[in-house]
Amino acid sequence: MTGPRFGVWANVYGTWASAHHPADPVDASWERNLALVRRAEELGFHSTLIAQHVINPFSSEWDQLETWTSAAALAASTSTIELIAAIKPLLFHPVVLAKQAANIEEISGGRLSLNVVNA
Repeated sequence: MTGPRFGVWANVYGTWASAHHPADPVDASWERNLALVRRAEELGFHSTLIAQHVINPFSSEWDQLETWTSAAALAASTSTIELIAAIKPLLFHPVVLAKQAANIEEISGGRLSLNVVNA
């Protein structure tokens, strides 16, 4: 493919539009994330980034979806969108990361990419 590619962030730690629009609740639910990524795929977006945080970066009181289980579930629930899993290598042993990535790569039919984060 030539030309620009466009993607969306999965809202795994909430929408945060509510910081600017109080009628939009902070919502990190699986249902909202699945609807967002399916809609992005339907609209022709090329990818979605699934950020990795063990706890919500804004507050431990807010929900947070886990990257690897979310990526696996999205892989099984979508058909064309590239899934970019952000990983923090120091949180998990590299062999565990490789096994998780290989499984999701198979589930997705080759649509998994990794974003290695240094923080």
